[in-house]
Amino acid sequence: MDSMTGMQRFREWRDTDDIVHHLPVLRRWMERAAQEQPLAGVTALMLQHQLGNQVPQTRALLDLGLDPKQLHWIDIPYTSTERVRDEFRKMGVPAENMVPGDFRLLDNYAPYQRLRVQRYLRELAKNPPEHLLVLDDGSYLIEALASMKLRLPRISIVEQTTRGIIKMEEDASLEACAREFPIVNVAKSRPKTVLEPPFIGLAVCDALQRKFAHKLTVSPKDRCLVLGYGAIGEQVAEFARTVLGFASDRVHVHDVDEGKMRRAVAAGFRAWNRGERGYRFRLVLGCSGRASFRVGDHVLLEDGAYLASATSGTVELSREQFVELADANDEDDIWIVREGLDERQLHSDLKFHFIGQEATFVNGGFPVNFDGRINCVPMHYIQPTPTMMCAAAVQAVKSDKRGLEDMEPEFCEWLEDDFRRELGEEESALPPR
Repeated sequence: MDSMTGMQRFREWRDTDDIVHHLPVLRRWMERAAQEQPLAGVTALMLQHQLGNQVPQTRALLDLGLDPKQLHWIDIPYTSTERVRDEFRKMGVPAENMVPGDFRLLDNYAPYQRLRVQRYLRELAKNPPEHLLVLDDGSYLIEALASMKLRLPRISIVEQTTRGIIKMEEDASLEACAREFPIVNVAKSRPKTVLEPPFIGLAVCDALQRKFAHKLTVSPKDRCLVLGYGAIGEQVAEFARTVLGFASDRVHVHDVDEGKMRRAVAAGFRAWNRGERGYRFRLVLGCSGRASFRVGDHVLLEDGAYLASATSGTVELSREQFVELADANDEDDIWIVREGLDERQLHSDLKFHFIGQEATFVNGGFPVNFDGRINCVPMHYIQPTPTMMCAAAVQAVKSDKRGLEDMEPEFCEWLEDDFRRELGEEESALPPR
């Protein structure tokens, strides 16, 4: 998407926290798929956000044959939403199948979530289902199983996020465990990588605007660092220049992909590499999906700097490592500013003191657009995601393969065609075919 077109669209961005029960694209796919009841007899575990798009997605899964009493939910703590759970209960999902967690702002997220999944699996193993379908949002199931002897008779998995795929690729134990099960790779499918990022990028910019509207004043000398220059990072860099007011040559961009770096430089931004130590940044925006800002990188921050993550999960800005560093001992001069901090409020900004300076992790270090609102992206634009998850669920339960497998090309082609027609004139927001 052209950057200026994206910024114009950002200024016209409208969102709502209304809950939508039906989506046109998903409904049209259901007309093709629901007759067979392919999910009948399956037990489902949702390791998913509780956002607005999950309401029509869950309704569709039930229409595909899933028994609501056999649907279980382990939430993502920073998007755990009572209003959405209430919609699930109206569909017949038992309240005890959706117990929210007790995560607090300074808890270590990864082991906390892994333990929840492990406890669920051990309880499930006492009376194992014939077939467990898992819709995952970060390889939480594989992460849990990789350190357990426990195995159930049959498990089928759908992985939604690029972060989940990265975790399996970078950890040998997870990669070995993943080879035991059919895992449909939604994250790397063409619809996920082409149809979703332009609108996710706009949602991130919208969230940044709300966060910084009254707290960030940019001077001509201030610098911004954008880590990752994919579809989202490109929009975020343009937002930093056009909306926040950083000068082009003071927006520094880093990406491991040389082609993306050439694009960033051609757009007027300044290339940055990890060997550079001469700059200090007022704002750091993580858009890579990996651990892009490390715990020792705090020396690159100006006093009063802000850090914001634009990607899924908590790994982008090494959130847990910063908390661990701050809490390591009482003898150093690095700590978390706890005055006025309510650890039950997961979307609170998290302020760190580093020797002679302070820096703030926006939204507690969690993804900036997952800020407590039910709809992180207007529902009209997020339609491909629930449609992909339902189609991948059907593909996974039917699959007799093991390891990662691509989504069916015929479905991907149909979805792209249908969504582009649904957008009408707004199709211009998408890359050309």
